[in-house]
Amino acid sequence: MPAPRVVYLRSLEELRAAAAAWDDLWRRSETTFPTLQAEHIAQWIEHFAPQTKCMAVAVEENGRFTAALPLLGRKIARVFRGGAFPCNEWSSSGDLLRDAGSEAGRTLDPLLAAVADLPISLLWLDEILPDTNRWKAFLQTLERRESKTVVRPRWQAGRVEIGGDWQAYRSTWSRKHRQNTAHCIRQLSHSGDLQLRLLSAFAPGEAARWMRRGWEIENLGWKGAAGSSVLKTPGMEAFYAKQAELLARENQLELAFLESAGRPIAFAYGQSAKGVFHSVKIGYDPSFADYSPGQLLRYFLLERFHGERDRKALDFLGPLTDSHAAWQPKTYAVSRLAASLGGLAGNLAVAAYRRWRSSV
Repeated sequence: MPAPRVVYLRSLEELRAAAAAWDDLWRRSETTFPTLQAEHIAQWIEHFAPQTKCMAVAVEENGRFTAALPLLGRKIARVFRGGAFPCNEWSSSGDLLRDAGSEAGRTLDPLLAAVADLPISLLWLDEILPDTNRWKAFLQTLERRESKTVVRPRWQAGRVEIGGDWQAYRSTWSRKHRQNTAHCIRQLSHSGDLQLRLLSAFAPGEAARWMRRGWEIENLGWKGAAGSSVLKTPGMEAFYAKQAELLARENQLELAFLESAGRPIAFAYGQSAKGVFHSVKIGYDPSFADYSPGQLLRYFLLERFHGERDRKALDFLGPLTDSHAAWQPKTYAVSRLAASLGGLAGNLAVAAYRRWRSSV
């Protein structure tokens, strides 16, 4: 059997030229995040790091990609040259792609060997999911290579698994949560019709208009007052509008609005793929705060999802909050990986990071 071939994608042009193979691997991988597709990665880099060099690496076998890492050059502690994921607090396009049916040694050994040939001394990867099969295999490969590594837990995220029995799922909530939800629904219903509007099909250009409606709701709350809402952050509405159009093109965009008497009072921006609704952003009108509109929006989403055969989960994505925990999600770890690629500089960087972490 021919040995796997390494493919270096050193520019956005090369990444886009390989989009068909890259996205085919994404479809075969276990990751459910749609922003791991090639055009989303390119869009992230163009918006947030236009002067940064793309250093994506893939492994090809029998004409198909079997593993890939999207990387950017990044200075770590202003000294060390690292390879980082294209991700930040606004959006993430960074993760390991691996064909779930491939042999770990045949894919990840050449992948890491290729990464070691890049002009970097260490990997500095935020938001890895260390308990998933792909990352367990990656960490085991690093161990076989005797790489110095640190995996630092960052937060726990929540994910509600969707089954077919809505009433059985509701019974897992605390009595207080069931009572509060029922009370808020009754109170809001007195003011008029209360309904969920879930949009999942968009004509060209339509997604941006609906996104704007959602951002106006977010802007009413504390983020707007603090100047950190999407509408008050330069460039972010344009970024999300383009991202939404890309998602809509692949039927991976879902926008949810909770409406009271026809008035939108809460909004959720969802990226949906492989049966999972990734709740990227949520906001609500603070004048309705007494009725917990964000939680009611989640209530109606989860009720609807339990009636859909192909729906698998709702993922809250960010750090687990009390409002997330009320829905009894399963939790998963999100961590940072610092891994030396074998040289003195990388070893020093990882050792320094380990000492720093042990002192705080």
